[in-house]
Amino acid sequence: MRLWTIQPKALYEKLQSEKVLHCVPEQSELITAFGFGPAYNWMAEQMCKRIGQPPQGVQYPIWAWHTVEWKHAKPDLRRSEFRSYKTPQVCLEVEIPDKAVLLSNEDMWHIVLNSGYYGDACSDEEYEAEGKWFDSLPAQEQIAVKRQSWEKIFDVFPARETSWDCHGKYVQATFWELRLEQVKAVRHFVRKLL
Repeated sequence: MRLWTIQPKALYEKLQSEKVLHCVPEQSELITAFGFGPAYNWMAEQMCKRIGQPPQGVQYPIWAWHTVEWKHAKPDLRRSEFRSYKTPQVCLEVEIPDKAVLLSNEDMWHIVLNSGYYGDACSDEEYEAEGKWFDSLPAQEQIAVKRQSWEKIFDVFPARETSWDCHGKYVQATFWELRLEQVKAVRHFVRKLL
């Protein structure tokens, strides 16, 4: 599967010297500074269930893009998503075996990050009714129902758009490790100051 991962230039240099790269949680700002550890733990659990166990000592995945704006193609690095980096970055075009990748809806991943409930509502009325139903559940049941609802983020194909959701517009990929021989192209880039 062809994917594109954005990494600090320093991590690419580490990959070049060590030949394999794993996520180092202490170096991930999203886990440490933003407190997304619980969501990352859930994603790691789903990966174990769906694609298998990580290599020894690996806790979290590497992230990449599969689809951006409905296109399975190298991302346009001029987009706003790629302008916030403070250090030199690389966009690595990689080829990872399909069976080693878990794809998910990047937009709806934010529900998991924010520990929300991913409902089925397709209108304001349904949304309100579903919210009342969810709020009426006992706290422990809410947690179980909420965690079960998150599994909908793996529904990315066929691509389709509804009034509440876009399945397949932004598809992210997670995998346990990146090997140097899986890198097919490298693009270096830095933030453009406006």
